[in-house]
Amino acid sequence: MSIIYFDSAATAIPLPEAVESAKNAIDIYGNPSSVHSAGLTAKKVIDDARKKVANSLFCKPEEIIFTGGGSESNNQAIIGLAKLRARRSKRIITTDSEHPSVSNPINALEGEGYEIIRISTKDGVLDIETMEKELSLGAGFVSIMLVNNETGAKHDIASVRKAIDRSGSGALLHCDAVQGFLKTADRKEIAKNCDCASISAHKIGGIKGVGALFIKNGLKMPAFIKGGGQENGFRSGTENIIGISAFGTACETFNSDKLARISEIYSHLVSILPDYVDNIKLNIPKNHIDTILSVSILGVRSEVMLNALNAEGICVSAGSACSARKGPSGALTAFGLSKEEIESTVRISIGAHNTKEEAEYLAQKIGESAKRLRR
Repeated sequence: MSIIYFDSAATAIPLPEAVESAKNAIDIYGNPSSVHSAGLTAKKVIDDARKKVANSLFCKPEEIIFTGGGSESNNQAIIGLAKLRARRSKRIITTDSEHPSVSNPINALEGEGYEIIRISTKDGVLDIETMEKELSLGAGFVSIMLVNNETGAKHDIASVRKAIDRSGSGALLHCDAVQGFLKTADRKEIAKNCDCASISAHKIGGIKGVGALFIKNGLKMPAFIKGGGQENGFRSGTENIIGISAFGTACETFNSDKLARISEIYSHLVSILPDYVDNIKLNIPKNHIDTILSVSILGVRSEVMLNALNAEGICVSAGSACSARKGPSGALTAFGLSKEEIESTVRISIGAHNTKEEAEYLAQKIGESAKRLRR
């Protein structure tokens, strides 16, 4: 049975061009820190990729630091900014629906005595008025995601930047841009508005195990991993040139044509799902990107629906991890869904490889499964 893959928000299928770059880089065995010819060849691969990533963000190559992934980038930013700003302010402003790689290090800082302000994002809308009030009381930094990984809600980071500037707080702005990177209309908004931002390769068709942190020139963030001083001293460790090479190529290749195709499939799914599936709720924020569609199939637990679809060769994910170990999704709770809705939520995430025919099949199988499982 061939697989129909609608889980690109978890990890996208690698782009063929990125895979080819990775294959070519395998044969480049030199250490990029070595000064001999083999090392310089490896360093050129990294330099070229850094330029490509920087070009996609409209920033300078020296403002890109390669990491081991989006979660590492987020941890480096949160912990680094907390240390950097501790003397100025131990007050951090964030939201109530951040990814665990942001919320967990922030929770740890709270345990160390930092004051954490969590702004509401009900219905996927950031409460900017409350944020402005909190900024007037001061803050060391603000951390807000560009796009929510469970609902697709798109936050206006330009408005956050303006609120920070108006407040006179001097707060720095970090953005978890992992889900939104290259998937929003304005590709300049991250570097224009943020002091630092986290991105990941495998969400745009690169390969797993590599990410980057945009750090604006002049921001003296402490080193996260200490050692040989690679990545301008911000992140020591021999660089993963295979993943970095593929990352650069993915940034070049993930273009507006791919986004247009994704949007077309998204709109098609939104229009047909209610026809195929009774008692379904589409959890669509007012401002969103078209790669993530959250749906609550009332009367069917998400894990049960996932298993039913998997048996049909369809890959989607739960919108929540409703297990005794993890508990209900914080993002969906913050969105304002009821317990019943959260427990029946499925996340459909669309990639450039998907087709309308696959969307039709997905909607059909969700409908058939729902009828059978509700009996």
